[in-house]
Amino acid sequence: MIRGRELNIYLTLARHPALYERWTPLGQFLLNGSQLPPRHREILMLRMGWLCQSPYEWAQHVRIGMGADIGLTAADVHRIAEGPDAPGWDPVERILVKAVDEMRYDAMISDATWVALRAYYSDQQAMEALYTATQYQLVSMALNSAGIQVEPNNAHRLPADVPRPAPASRAKGPRLSTPRIAPVKVADLTPRQRLLAANQIRPDGTMLNLYATLINHQALYGPRTTFGTYLQRDGLLPPRTRELLIMRTGYLIRAEYEWAHHVSYAKDAGLTDEEIARIAKGPEAAGWSEADRYVLRAADELRREAFISDATWAGLTKTYDEKRMLEIIYTVGGYSMTGVAINSFGVQVEPGYPKMPS
Repeated sequence: MIRGRELNIYLTLARHPALYERWTPLGQFLLNGSQLPPRHREILMLRMGWLCQSPYEWAQHVRIGMGADIGLTAADVHRIAEGPDAPGWDPVERILVKAVDEMRYDAMISDATWVALRAYYSDQQAMEALYTATQYQLVSMALNSAGIQVEPNNAHRLPADVPRPAPASRAKGPRLSTPRIAPVKVADLTPRQRLLAANQIRPDGTMLNLYATLINHQALYGPRTTFGTYLQRDGLLPPRTRELLIMRTGYLIRAEYEWAHHVSYAKDAGLTDEEIARIAKGPEAAGWSEADRYVLRAADELRREAFISDATWAGLTKTYDEKRMLEIIYTVGGYSMTGVAINSFGVQVEPGYPKMPS
C-alpha cells in the first residue's frame, strides 16, 4: 500500500502475517487499482480518517495527498476536516465528502447523495468510492486501537482549530426496499464472473443476493472475497466471539441482510435464541459472561469512536492474544464495510430469513 515497509503500520500488522496477507489485496486494489481519480481517493480516505480521529491515517494521507502526484493544497486538507458545507468545494468533491459522512454516521449513502454521485460516477466507481471510505474506517479502527504512532519524520497532525466530529451511534435512517445495483442472475454471468463466483453458486443454480450484487465489479470481487472469507471462515477467533462481533455490528449499522444471514451461523457457534435476541440489547444487558460483555463493548466502541478503550482492551486481553485482538478489530471493521455496502447498494434479504430486532 504505502511505500516503505518500515512504517509503523506495517511493522505492527506484521505481527499477524495471515491476516495481513488476506487483507492486503483489497487495500492494494483500492489504493492503486481503482478507477477513482487519485485526488478523489485521498479526499475519501482523509475525510474518514478525520471522522474517526485517526492521527496516523491523517498524517500519512496528508503526506500522500500533498505530494506532487496528487497536489492537494493546505487549504484543501483543512477543508476536508471542515466538511461538506465548507466553502470552496467543487460539486463532485462536496458530494464525496457528504457520502463519507453518511457512511460513517448512517452506514449508508442517502438517496440524494447516491443520485448526485451517480451523475459523475459509474456503478463500479460508486462501489469503489464506498469501499475506499469504509476500508479506511477499518484502518482507522486498527490504527487507533492498536496505538500505532505517527513516525517522527511526519509533521502532519489533525487540525486543532476544527471542532472534533461527533461519535457515531446506532444508524437511524431508512433502508432501501429495492436494489440500487441489481444482482446478476446466474444465467447472465459472464465466463469470468462465473469463474470468480463459482463457490457461491448453490445447487439450485442461484446465488445469494450479496454475492450476485458484488460480482457486478469483477476486479473488486476477488480481493474483497479473499479478505471476507478469512474473517468468516479462516481466522483465529472462536466462532462464538466472531458471531457476537458480526451480529452486534450488523445491529448497530442496521444491516438487515447481515443480521439475517448470521443468525444460523450464531446458532452453529452455540449461541441460544435468547442470547441472539440479547445481542440487540447490548453489552450491559443482564446474562452475559464477563468475556462476552467485553467483546460486545469492543463492537460498540469501534462503532462509536473507531477505538477500543483502555478498559475494554485490558478486559479483552484476559482472553485473547495479540493476533486475536487484531482480528477483533478487523472483524468489526470488515463487517462494517460489508454492511455499508449492503445498505447502500440495496441488497435485499432473500425470503425465509429471520428479521433483525428493531
